[in-house]
Amino acid sequence: MSIGHDPAVVSPRAVWRDPLLVGVIAFIVAVAASWVPSYWSDEATTLQAARLPLADLIAFLNQRDGVHTVYYVFIHVWIGAFGESEFATRLPSAIATAIGASGVLVLTRMLTTRTTALLAAGIYIVLPRITLEAVEARPYALTAALAVWLTVLLLVASRRQQRRWWVAYGIGLAVTIITFVPLALIILVHGVFLGLAPAQRRRRGARHRLLGWTVSTVGALLVSLPMIIRVLGERSRLMGRGDPSTSASVTWWTILVEPWFASGGAFAVVSAVLLIVLGTRLRDRSRTPGSVVLLGALWVVGPTAMLLLLGIVLAPVYQARLLTYAAPGMALLLAVAITGRRRRWVAISLICVLVAASAPTYVLQRQPAAKGGGSDLSRLSSYIEHQARPGDAFYLDASGMVSTRPRQALYAYPSRFAGLDDVAFLRSGTAEGAYSDRTLVLDDPNQVEELRTRLESVDRLWVARLSVDALSEGDISTLRSLGFSVAQEHTTGRSIVYLLMRR
Repeated sequence: MSIGHDPAVVSPRAVWRDPLLVGVIAFIVAVAASWVPSYWSDEATTLQAARLPLADLIAFLNQRDGVHTVYYVFIHVWIGAFGESEFATRLPSAIATAIGASGVLVLTRMLTTRTTALLAAGIYIVLPRITLEAVEARPYALTAALAVWLTVLLLVASRRQQRRWWVAYGIGLAVTIITFVPLALIILVHGVFLGLAPAQRRRRGARHRLLGWTVSTVGALLVSLPMIIRVLGERSRLMGRGDPSTSASVTWWTILVEPWFASGGAFAVVSAVLLIVLGTRLRDRSRTPGSVVLLGALWVVGPTAMLLLLGIVLAPVYQARLLTYAAPGMALLLAVAITGRRRRWVAISLICVLVAASAPTYVLQRQPAAKGGGSDLSRLSSYIEHQARPGDAFYLDASGMVSTRPRQALYAYPSRFAGLDDVAFLRSGTAEGAYSDRTLVLDDPNQVEELRTRLESVDRLWVARLSVDALSEGDISTLRSLGFSVAQEHTTGRSIVYLLMRR
């Protein structure tokens, strides 16, 4: 099989109709109930950064999260136009999912049959990792779309053998890397694929093709080198400070399951069976399109292996969500595993099983507390907003794990705390390249007098703590010394909200 079929084998109407139809379906699936889940800590960081004035945002990104510079600047403009609702901020990810699904169809159709291409796009739409990132105010759905269309551009340039297409590929690669530096690992996938794709070495112009790719890639790396150096430098600096955000636990689950299937265990089991069956059929070339299998396998294995290797050689960098842009490779492999069945009813049954396996995870991903292990930031902030009175004060705990701090509710939904006094606030952390504010600590005896001064004119104080870290006897004793006693408490999920009133 060649590196790409001529699109002319597809009817003229289907050339544009199929991607458009797939894109519309993908958008509907992605955007459905996207406004239901509460924001969680990662999305709160997106909003914190995007709210900054542009000059302050650039200054902040020079200290922290430079890898997300393009995305944060985009969201800065986006929320200025469309607001900060869950629907508005997650809409770009839903759009990116639709664009990515259309790209998967176009890409697969260039390598094999229209049927396999439609199936690959359908699997991509319901792949649990993709359905999760489709409702995230984070850049990962965008990274998958960029990787897909960059690969399409690679195939076009390889087939056309014209300088302008290699220039276009180089520009696209540079833009992709600048947008998200870890996407540079796609270079490994593209290079090995060009060198090993079935019939590639037998085609005329193979050397010129590899030369064109090499020149384009080197040019793109030179253009994006400042961003790469900046991100690596930031990573090294944060690791030196022992920053907990720079690494994550690496287990068989985070390597084999989470990057493609998120928490979808049933989908993962079905997929594992299909991949095993696909492996047993690789020798039957009449039933297995080699180019698709090779590309899918490289896409899945290459970036994963490189991230793990970099973690060993340099510093821990592996995070499952960083591999979202490799999820299209899994869609390609699963599509080939299904369409290779000789009996149509078997293929149809397998499709139905995959869709059914994805449904529970899809529904769970769109529940109010679906994110961050049960984020209740929306419920917490909404409860205080509706129960508080003008002139009330609040103290949101900022201790413990960043992802579970009740103070994240203030960063995610600041408008709900308007008119209330933030008695814990000392100074913003953004000037220091940090997302967390510096706050008073309730059980710090050196700060009790400062807190007493701030509470002199306060009669009602709202305090939020994690349920597993409820107010202790020592905390209550401190609050009594400040003139307050607990009047009521309310559980909002994983947090407890206390109303304390002056005696």
